[in-house]
Amino acid sequence: MSESNSLVRSTFILTASIFITKVLGILYVIPFYAIIGGEENLAPYTYAYQPYVVMLTIAGAGVPLAVAKYVSKYNALGAYRVSEKLYKSSLLVMSVSGLLGFIILYLLSPMIAEATLAGDGQNGVWSVDDITHIMRVISFAVIFIPFLATWRGIFQGYDSMGPTAVSTVIEQIARILFLLGGAYLVLHVFDKGLLLANEVATFAAAIGAIFALLTLWYYWRKRKPFIDRMIDSDETSIDVGYRSMYKEILLYSVPFVIVSLSVPLYIMIDQFTHNKGLAIAGVPSELHDQLLTMLNLTTNKLVMIPTSLAGGFAISIVPSITRTYASGRIREMHQQIRTSLGVLMYLTVPASLGIMLLAAPLYTVFYSYSATATQILMFYAPAGILLSLTSVTAAILQGIDKQALTVWIVLGSIAIKAILNLPLIILFHTNGAVLSTSIAMLFAIICNIMVIRKYGHFPLRSTVKEMLQIAAFTGIMLAVVGFIYWLLLHFLSVESKGQSLIILVICGAVGIIVYALITLKTGHAERYLGKRVGTLARKLHLK
Repeated sequence: MSESNSLVRSTFILTASIFITKVLGILYVIPFYAIIGGEENLAPYTYAYQPYVVMLTIAGAGVPLAVAKYVSKYNALGAYRVSEKLYKSSLLVMSVSGLLGFIILYLLSPMIAEATLAGDGQNGVWSVDDITHIMRVISFAVIFIPFLATWRGIFQGYDSMGPTAVSTVIEQIARILFLLGGAYLVLHVFDKGLLLANEVATFAAAIGAIFALLTLWYYWRKRKPFIDRMIDSDETSIDVGYRSMYKEILLYSVPFVIVSLSVPLYIMIDQFTHNKGLAIAGVPSELHDQLLTMLNLTTNKLVMIPTSLAGGFAISIVPSITRTYASGRIREMHQQIRTSLGVLMYLTVPASLGIMLLAAPLYTVFYSYSATATQILMFYAPAGILLSLTSVTAAILQGIDKQALTVWIVLGSIAIKAILNLPLIILFHTNGAVLSTSIAMLFAIICNIMVIRKYGHFPLRSTVKEMLQIAAFTGIMLAVVGFIYWLLLHFLSVESKGQSLIILVICGAVGIIVYALITLKTGHAERYLGKRVGTLARKLHLK
């Protein structure tokens, strides 16, 4: 019982830290936008951040999880000396990886900046030198983060989730405080330029990583005597060579890296083709930075509010599906898949489509009123549903041991995005980038579901029926909210922050109440959220 309680506690701690980090990562953009003053002023930060994310993913993603898995595996066998050998060498390897990642990004920055601004000519607000400089500033963070992520993996391998959770939250808080404080001081106290403010904002990633490392060091000093006693108690003769050790780690981590790269690469493709496509379409170059920032930063943050659920689901379902699939409990696995998809869609569909309907007041509350951004957000919001499904179905494929197929599907979706992006941007401007992403993700979802159906022997009929029911309930909710929204627009303006907030509060409350009442009455809320919700429905005489 105590072991079960420990597992639940560890899962809760990790999930809570991920949720807090994601919420902070969404909300900080509001004050940052106010400090820096508009989408066009955020462009250097937007341009620099995505290459950094891609390099970070290549340099570190997958290895920390693999280290956690194998430290845990050898600890379970009592081979604590092998665990020590693994974590010491992995920290060294990831230190080198971080240094190489920094050097590569630093050296490639001029080429990335050139490709990003291609087509802008001399009329763009920011020059290639500006973007190169800011990319080189953020590249310093790559030195620290692979080491940091691997150290977290080591703690997780020793079944110690607290250090990972605490360091993750501290990293985000330190990054945001440095970013906001630094940008404010540069612009409003020292009266320096926008480029320096963006440089400070990007360098905040390195500051956050340093604070996280200090947090882990504190925990390591406390845990080290316990780990040393475990190593001294090792009476096994198990030994593993470095060659076989890293071969196993790479086989596990490479598929994870490729899957993790899909969304950052979608955004990088936008970064390389967006301005060029707008130039070909005849859009004035002074609008390019503003439109790309709307696409890849401001509207993207809002779309990510409901899709942040998908990350938690992806992490939590892989171990349980792996266990049921490996043990041959296929019917139980089918129920896990059905429940995971059902809960995700139950929450994500109304939230994403609600964002689409209320795009104007939502964007105004977060940033400032913009008819162009509102139109992009309306078009972008439904893609959040596809992004959630892509993440979770890819995680299910990993659970049923089809990592190789997952890799090919991801590569195929990236190829589709790359081929379609420029023509669709030329035809539909910034919305063309959203459309190509949606098509690429739809391809991945269809392929993932086909693999799940074939190799997991998963019947689709009941799941499709549930999805259609959720769509119908959402449609009713949107009709009611849309009518209330229309009435409020006769008295309130979406161009005012205060009035937009009133619209959001009223429409949001109506939407939640209508959707809750429908799903309580039909029993869907109890099915997805648990028996306590069913008890509530009976108390309200809805069942």
